[in-house]
Amino acid sequence: MTAQIEIPGYSLVNKIAEGGMATVWKACQEKLDRVVAIKILLKQADSDQQEYERFIYEARAAASLIHPNIVQVIDAGEHDDFLYYVMEYVPGPTAGDLVDSNGPLPEAQVLQIGLEVAEALDYAWRDHHVVHCDIKPDNLLLHRNGRTKIADLGLAQVLGSEGVAIDDDMTLGTPNYFPPEQALVEDSLDTRSDMYALGATLYHLGTGTIPFANLPPDEVASQQVHGQIPAPKEINPKLTYGFCAFVERLMAKDQQHRYDSWDDVMSDIMRVRDGQVIRAPLAAKIRSTIQHTRMPTHLEKKGKVIVRKRGAPPMKPLHSQEDGHRARVSVNADALSRNRNPYIKQQAPNIWPAVVLLGGIAALLYGYTFLF
Repeated sequence: MTAQIEIPGYSLVNKIAEGGMATVWKACQEKLDRVVAIKILLKQADSDQQEYERFIYEARAAASLIHPNIVQVIDAGEHDDFLYYVMEYVPGPTAGDLVDSNGPLPEAQVLQIGLEVAEALDYAWRDHHVVHCDIKPDNLLLHRNGRTKIADLGLAQVLGSEGVAIDDDMTLGTPNYFPPEQALVEDSLDTRSDMYALGATLYHLGTGTIPFANLPPDEVASQQVHGQIPAPKEINPKLTYGFCAFVERLMAKDQQHRYDSWDDVMSDIMRVRDGQVIRAPLAAKIRSTIQHTRMPTHLEKKGKVIVRKRGAPPMKPLHSQEDGHRARVSVNADALSRNRNPYIKQQAPNIWPAVVLLGGIAALLYGYTFLF
């Protein structure tokens, strides 16, 4: 196969992955002597021109995204009878590989993966208005340094711009993870669609079970619209109630019942990671693809929102969106360890008794000096 494919400036090493319309190769960029990954689309006699337009569109959309949790596109072009684009090479397995090998991942690891993916998708939506449309474990690369990177922006859609026209009857994405609106081929896709896919991905990573597994694709799509899957805790009792409520909200059938922003998603991930429940769990009457998990009574009380006041000491930041600017909402661990809330203005100590006492002592000393 390598003998049939030659790309000027690159030497192909071995095939990494193969999909319906493309293959991915590990390669060496000769001029810089660095390892890269190359995605190649072979031109077939019966191929549709739309596929090639989508491929170029994919490369352009991906190249515009520069983020530590997104696989960076380096180069793109056309040569002989194929199109290609060059990406950074990520040494390490996919999240899907890890679950296949080891079973369900620890909740803390699942939440960390979710947090990094949310950071990247927040950036893609906020700065570029890009929706990934195919978030799933196999598209999350786990670098050996511990960082999670999102790959395969082949289905990314830039909303509000002129892109490739998609037929009304064409369904994009992977049915086991995409939301109801994607199954119905609606034009209402936005970043909340990626939230649903992230929820399905975290469900898979935490339970080891693919949503609606072992069903044909068309039936899976129908189940995404009408069906339900067991609550995560029913499959993996080690998962917390907070995790179940979080994934349940991400996978709400109606977009309006998911999160309003990725900042809210990240905030709740941190709450669950810290052993708390999310701020606004779904009511039992609101439909989600996840069966409702009723929390114990003592967990149903909502936690207080801590907001940083001016003058509070430096803290680990959690980004939030306010009027288009990046504000900071965070927690001071040192102050909390002393059972103080650093975000509430502390009352100044009353020093007047001390002032009166010192004044009295000074008057006595002055009188004593006058007498003698």
